[in-house]
Amino acid sequence: MRASPLAGVRVVALEQAVAAPLCSRHLADLGAEVIKVERPGRGDFARDYDAYVLGESAHFVWLNGGKKSLALDLKTAEGRDVLVRLLRDADVLVSNLGPGALERIVPDEELVALNPRLVRCAISGYGPSGPYQYRKAFDLLVQGEAGVTASTGEVGHPAKPGVSLADVGAGIYAAAGILAALFRRERSGVGDRVEIAMFDVMVEWMSPLLLTYREAGIEIEPAGTRHATITPYGPFGTADGRTINIAVQTTRQWLDLCDVLGLDDLAARVDLCENAGRLAQRDLVERAVAEATGHRALSDLADRLEEAGIPWGTLNSIADVSRHPQLNDTVRWRTAVLPSEAEVTVLDSPFHPEGRSGENRVPALGEDSTDVLARLGYAPDDIERLLRDGTVAAAVAGGTT
Repeated sequence: MRASPLAGVRVVALEQAVAAPLCSRHLADLGAEVIKVERPGRGDFARDYDAYVLGESAHFVWLNGGKKSLALDLKTAEGRDVLVRLLRDADVLVSNLGPGALERIVPDEELVALNPRLVRCAISGYGPSGPYQYRKAFDLLVQGEAGVTASTGEVGHPAKPGVSLADVGAGIYAAAGILAALFRRERSGVGDRVEIAMFDVMVEWMSPLLLTYREAGIEIEPAGTRHATITPYGPFGTADGRTINIAVQTTRQWLDLCDVLGLDDLAARVDLCENAGRLAQRDLVERAVAEATGHRALSDLADRLEEAGIPWGTLNSIADVSRHPQLNDTVRWRTAVLPSEAEVTVLDSPFHPEGRSGENRVPALGEDSTDVLARLGYAPDDIERLLRDGTVAAAVAGGTT
């Protein structure tokens, strides 16, 4: 078996919530050793989001499998010294602390002097400059600022997507930026600084809508589950009370759909052959499609669409997805061990990494503190002293020491 892509890479993560933990989890998926630095006592506040997974937070279980937890008080001089010693031989530092927090703990120029090979990745709400640079940012706030919620839902009824897009997007871009910096380091021998702003990620994804407004003066209105600028592209009801998604993007697909649904009169209309023409008469097109799908059962309609090569899908509930044949007929599941030693089945990484080894353990707060200190060269007496004075906290599986 080949070694994992990031085998031998050590990542120090000063992280909380979703964005940075998702980034470092992907690095762990690819074989990196990830040391998660948490506050003694409470730790990453995502630990307390809920208790749906055998007493653990669903978000925390999702984001933190395969990591090590070091509970360290960074407000103390000795806590900072531990962090500096840890970073001296690290490959990557990931952080999404509040604005300016990391700079107050260890300024970037000090990090460069300490470890010139270190890749430093900072995830923030709005980046290191500009009038919003010191604003605290959470997913909802950034989606609102970037226009995502206004472009989602129905006209007059903005909606936040059920997935934390700003957090997830920032975490993925951060992981990509880190991988690029590590690749550059292989050639240059020196590390780099990666800055990822959640706002930048969201406005990047809003680019088609922003370009349309800036260049054409048109503010695209939200279209619910339909596509804002393509039709027919959305959900349609069936005779058996189900919903099918149909996605037509080309003239050929439109004509094939008309053939499947018996819409010969619409197929004959030249003004509806291209999407722009259909969009100009959206109500007519979508009403005709909906009426036709409403006379057919989902299974029959799906078979005919599939045979005609027309893109389609079902509008699934979360319960439906948990039973999805594609999800359950592929190797997408693995076991995670919780702090209580209970085991749960979780989704595996979309990377499908080869060569990964080691237990997929979700760490208790401070579970690896003493091991990390010992590896850094701290003597047993010094470790005991740091535990006594609260600079470091330790835990074992199932409870705190």
